[in-house]
Amino acid sequence: MNKSKYIKKIFSSSTDVNAMQTAAFIRFALVWAIYIALAQSDTPLEWIGRYELFIFLANLFAFALLNGGKNAVLNYDFGEDDEKLSALLAGAFVVFSAAGILLSTIFLLVSLWHESIPSLSGMVDFRYYLAAFIFLLVSSSVLDFFLLLKKRFKWIISQAVFFNALTVVAVIVAVIYFKSLELAFLLMAVVLFLQTVLVLMFCRSGFRQLYLFDFTSFLKKGFLPLTLFALLGGLSNYIDGFLVLILSGSEELFAVFRYGARELPVSVLLTGGLVSAMVPLAVSDKLLASQKLKREMATLYHQLFPLTIGLVLLSPWIYPLVFSSDFAASAGIFNIYLLLLFSRLLMPQVYLYAFKKNKILLIAAGIEIVVNFSLSLWWYSLYGIYGIAWASVIAYMSSKCVMLYYLSVKEKIEIKELVLVRPYFIYGLVLVLAYLISLLYTTPI
Repeated sequence: MNKSKYIKKIFSSSTDVNAMQTAAFIRFALVWAIYIALAQSDTPLEWIGRYELFIFLANLFAFALLNGGKNAVLNYDFGEDDEKLSALLAGAFVVFSAAGILLSTIFLLVSLWHESIPSLSGMVDFRYYLAAFIFLLVSSSVLDFFLLLKKRFKWIISQAVFFNALTVVAVIVAVIYFKSLELAFLLMAVVLFLQTVLVLMFCRSGFRQLYLFDFTSFLKKGFLPLTLFALLGGLSNYIDGFLVLILSGSEELFAVFRYGARELPVSVLLTGGLVSAMVPLAVSDKLLASQKLKREMATLYHQLFPLTIGLVLLSPWIYPLVFSSDFAASAGIFNIYLLLLFSRLLMPQVYLYAFKKNKILLIAAGIEIVVNFSLSLWWYSLYGIYGIAWASVIAYMSSKCVMLYYLSVKEKIEIKELVLVRPYFIYGLVLVLAYLISLLYTTPI
């Protein structure tokens, strides 16, 4: 397959994997449109920092449930029964909505206990907008895997374009034209509300089959343990942000760091789309899943490694041009997070989710947190916020190594079934060389 075909595969709705990856690209591109617009406008850096913190806190409270709950739904075995599938999706909406209410309530209680969390430096109190945003973020997330399991791949892409474009317009108009962060937060919640209404419309028929859905089994065997794993596994991403905010004490430096750490979703979204699509297949047919995973990994190698190598070399020039000189130093953070690609392209979690090896997932996640937190504190004293970024790279790789070791020793799955060794290491060597070259002209913080 030539390179043009690899590129075309990204922007396709022909299969489950293609649709999820295309939607991921769309979301990422439109989110970046907001960052670019805010940075290029006369929006104060302090406001950008506050917008970043709003998104940061919303994701902090919701990410574990979004990721863990999603995988619980995707590895749920409903056979070929359409009624059971409809009941699953309606039941998932009920569970997610209840969990969203719980998370929003917890956030409000925390915000009342500690006033500094929801209000920053005299900014209007936005705790209630954030509480509503958290609930709607969780309840509306059912839409993605509803469309995936119903095999409506074109709809996955269409709704990603529509709702994310609507969010971009809402934020840009509110912040740049009306000069109001409060209005931006309100409009962002309204967009999620519209998504939630669409979910309700899709799940309408499933509510009549709810008696077919085993809530207890779903919660006990899938939702709760996988949410706990996602909490432990994803907490490292938020440890980074909090340590930068706490240790530096600067909203402006927090914004600079977060703009650099924006690479993190790139590989997460693409590989996450593949993982989401592969888990249901691995549940039903391990051999077919193995064959398809290797084909899709080869595609990802040819998509992501060249893109990452190019970005590593160009980012020190791109950042001040695309954003502003205030964010030139973000390129150094960006390039470190680009190296997370080495870990992102290792996907043992597909089999661990499918085999319901929740204990191993939790152990790996716990190791990642300990390594990340310990190295972050140590390396911050030596290298500043660059040390925090490097700690994430090492911690995430340690987690993947634990998973790979378990699958190779206990499940007898050979490493070559999980990694395409030759292209992985050849591309990897070029990426490391590109990073070392970029250090020669990267603006320091």
